[in-house]
Amino acid sequence: MSPVNVSLVALLVVTTVVVLVLGILLARLILNLTLLSKNVDSIAQSVQSEVQPTLKELREAAQSINSIANNADTQFSGFQSTLKSVLGASSIVGCKMKGLMDGLVKGISFGLNLFNKK
Repeated sequence: MSPVNVSLVALLVVTTVVVLVLGILLARLILNLTLLSKNVDSIAQSVQSEVQPTLKELREAAQSINSIANNADTQFSGFQSTLKSVLGASSIVGCKMKGLMDGLVKGISFGLNLFNKK
C-alpha cells in the first residue's frame, strides 16, 4: 500500500467519524430544541391560564371604580344643584322678607302717625 492510499483511507475514516459525530450532535440539538419548545408552550399555557382570571378581576375592579366615580359625580352634581336652589330660594325669601318688613314698618309708622295727629 502506498502512502497516498493510507492517507486517503485515514482521511475517509476521519471524515466518516466527523460526519457521524456532527449527525449525532445535530440530532441531539433537534431533540433538545423540541423539548424546549414543548416546555415553553406549557409555560405559556400556564401563564395564560393564570393571567386571564387576573385580567378579568382587574377589568371588573376598574368597572367598579368607574361606576363609583360616576355615582359620586352625579351625587355631587345633585348636591350642587340643591345647594344652588336653596341659596337662590333663601335669597329670594330674604328679599321678600325685607320688603315685607319695610312694608310692615311703614304700616305701623303710618298707623302711629294717624293716632298722633288726633
